[in-house]
Amino acid sequence: MYGFRISINTTAKWYAPEKDNTFIRRFETDSIHLFQHSLCKFEKDKLWLEDENYFLAVEGVLFNRDNITADWQTTDVRDWRGSFACARVNKQNGEVQVYNDQIGSHMIFWCQTEEGIYISPDLFELAHVCGINEINTAFMLRILKTGYGCDDTTMVTGIRRIGAGQVLSIRNGKAEVMQYYRFDNRPVHRDDKEALARTNELFRQAVKRVIDKNEEYGLKHFYPLSGGLDSRMVQIVARQLTDAPITNFTYSQISHYDHLLPEKIAAFLGNEWRFLPLDGGNYLTQIDAITKVTQGLVNYNGPSEIYYCSTQFDWTEAGVVATGVNGDNIFSVETDSAHEIERLYSLSFSGNGLGSPLVLQQHTETYSPFCDVDVLNYVLRIPLKKRWNYHFYDHWILRYYPEAAQWLHKEQRIGHRRIVIPLLGRNIPLRDLPKRLILSALKRLHLYNGYRLKSSSMTPYDEWVKSNPELQKTLTTYYSAHKHLLVPFPSVAAKAEEIMQTSPVYDQCAVLTILSVLHQLS
Repeated sequence: MYGFRISINTTAKWYAPEKDNTFIRRFETDSIHLFQHSLCKFEKDKLWLEDENYFLAVEGVLFNRDNITADWQTTDVRDWRGSFACARVNKQNGEVQVYNDQIGSHMIFWCQTEEGIYISPDLFELAHVCGINEINTAFMLRILKTGYGCDDTTMVTGIRRIGAGQVLSIRNGKAEVMQYYRFDNRPVHRDDKEALARTNELFRQAVKRVIDKNEEYGLKHFYPLSGGLDSRMVQIVARQLTDAPITNFTYSQISHYDHLLPEKIAAFLGNEWRFLPLDGGNYLTQIDAITKVTQGLVNYNGPSEIYYCSTQFDWTEAGVVATGVNGDNIFSVETDSAHEIERLYSLSFSGNGLGSPLVLQQHTETYSPFCDVDVLNYVLRIPLKKRWNYHFYDHWILRYYPEAAQWLHKEQRIGHRRIVIPLLGRNIPLRDLPKRLILSALKRLHLYNGYRLKSSSMTPYDEWVKSNPELQKTLTTYYSAHKHLLVPFPSVAAKAEEIMQTSPVYDQCAVLTILSVLHQLS
């Protein structure tokens, strides 16, 4: 795992193998040992600055690097833009500050023991170095229930994560996590035309930040494209902002709309297009490799597709990957105003939104223009009633990018959405309500377990295990070989056994996720 390893007031020393296309840097004082292991990409953005009073190190990519370096000793991290983590040392008072960016893009774990304070991008390494082995039962149950963590806790009790917009400040041997940045959705009422125009301006600026960074370093535009709306919009805007070649990549079941539609969109845009079929689901067998990258923070099933994709493509010349992550959660809403920010932090910044970026950070950096700080600050304050059920999203598309409306989204014409009603935190189309209620009743009676049917999913796991006995054998064998690790946790063990006997593959993968983490920690 790339990033900062720091020990304060300890005798611990950090070591990591220097691989091809990586570099290592160290900063040391009597009480601080800082070790950075990083990819040889965006090296000018990975600042390493020092004078007699201060030290600053940066991991990731910065879109306003010149502004930061002009006044680096006193720069305000709230004004930084990019995907970054940074460490600052005040030599005058010995204070160390470690920041994650405003949306928590990077893995930064920390713990405090009697000996001192430790920081690492690798949960497993940190647990080993600190000698911490107490397992967080509540976290395991959360993974089994939802498939992701929702706060700064991890599978290991005592090891926490520095999250979105947070800084860990250490002074005189005391560590404190503080929120230096938090988004706000208190509505600001603006004229619709003004709101659409400003949103478009900021979104284009966000996409251009990625394009300019890649072209600054002479790296290639290599961007994902799915059948969804978010990646579609990123690619349409990107195509307008550069004449350089763009390659789109897609992964899906063959002949699903997530396969067929991206091919049409890439052809329309004149982009090169690469497709990786997922049929058979053999990529689901890389359990330990995926949980090692995602640190067990999410069900390994979710990032498994992009992990497989990352092993099949050459990322050497790939620049920042512009994704559509979290677009639906920001430009459209499915909750009330009181819970929108809470959901943004717990689901998008700490939960399922982490999976794909963590995988791709092993090869390059990723950036979603929808999660650009300036875009978020503006769009989140557009009243929810305007963003409800794609109302604002569709109006933005129809005004500025009508060509995007030639393709359906969720089997609906853009600008002609079905009537929806809020139910259990989700928007349910009115015409689907009877079917949803029947399925809910069947689930309660244990007559329906939510299996993903081949016709309706880009990843029909349950159909695949039926047609691919080796896949089913691998998953069940892994469970059988490691379920003894749950013996000390009877409530988790009982729930895991129930899931393995009665639930669909997606939920079974949550069980395998916690077993994999326990296995790697043992």
